Amino acid sequence: MNATQTKIEKSARIADIVLKIARILGWIVIACMILLLGAAAVIYGIAGPELFSDVLASENATILSAGGESVLTVGMIPGLIALFSIVSFVYMGLFMAILIIAGRIFSGIRKTLLPFTEENAQHLKTIAVLIAVISVVPAFIEAIGEAIIGFSMDMFYFSIEGLVLAFVVYSLAHIFEYGLNLQEQADETL
Repeated sequence: MNATQTKIEKSARIADIVLKIARILGWIVIACMILLLGAAAVIYGIAGPELFSDVLASENATILSAGGESVLTVGMIPGLIALFSIVSFVYMGLFMAILIIAGRIFSGIRKTLLPFTEENAQHLKTIAVLIAVISVVPAFIEAIGEAIIGFSMDMFYFSIEGLVLAFVVYSLAHIFEYGLNLQEQADETL
């Protein structure tokens, strides 16, 4: 094993370990989210809408208003909690998928010492698509939230930074494919 291969193996091993730790932390966060959601459901199930009656006088009392117009009422809280939970689980699911796929890339590099493989290029393309999805999820979630509970924050937010990052990662996938072609040509000449 030459010096370059040693560096590749060492870097891939470190990245693999860091990604495994990140995945473990991600699963812990998901477990905590499930426990908190379950606890909130139990508390709301036991207390019901009366849970908020100490703060507000009626079910239709305004929690948040803008320009004298009611924006958020107590009756919207269960829907908002459900919407927030869905958003959180979607983000964590996509983020965990990225961590798992990135882990496969570095695990494969560590085992084969070959960064330029067709699998790695495909993994990078998949990561790029997941990043792009994460970048547009807020806009879709807001549209769904407005349709379901009638609450809109008028954000319709797309992450330009995320879309640029997705483009960069997708471009790196093509660089990996080109590196694979060069590697195959070099192997054929030997």
